[in-house]
Amino acid sequence: MTSHEPSKAVATIIATVLIIAVVLIASVAIGGFVFGIFSQAQDSAIVAVTATSFLAADFKAAAGQTTFSCVTTGPVVPFLTVTNTGSGSAAIASVSITWAGTNNAFSSSGTCSIGASGTSSATSYLDFAVASHLSATGAKDAVSGQSYAGAIILMNGAQLLFSGVW
Repeated sequence: MTSHEPSKAVATIIATVLIIAVVLIASVAIGGFVFGIFSQAQDSAIVAVTATSFLAADFKAAAGQTTFSCVTTGPVVPFLTVTNTGSGSAAIASVSITWAGTNNAFSSSGTCSIGASGTSSATSYLDFAVASHLSATGAKDAVSGQSYAGAIILMNGAQLLFSGVW
């Protein structure tokens, strides 16, 4: 019996060391995923509406245009300023403006890409026609001094909210 007792003690020590090693490896792996230690850097856009310039006189229920264009130089009113401070680019799908209980949709007249920070298109302007059409059923002409709210919808589904006063 005395010859087996030292091997039991060694086996217990080895088992304890193995359990501690497994627990340490598991905790590092879980911590890496939870705290992002092992994540890879990705290019991502960080886009925000940085200015709105809408005049009530430019948004009428009987006007013709329901589109906007994307330009990199400051246009005349009406326009929205969109700025990307991220390292990736983004694309705009549409804009909606809610006014007097109606939701009015505007689409891009062409490609509307917002470039990564540091590029010439990192700040872009959504240029609306001077006679923009509030197209929703029951839409009324915009009234100076009244509030509106809206959203820019990106191609990836993200929404950038904005609000202002005509």
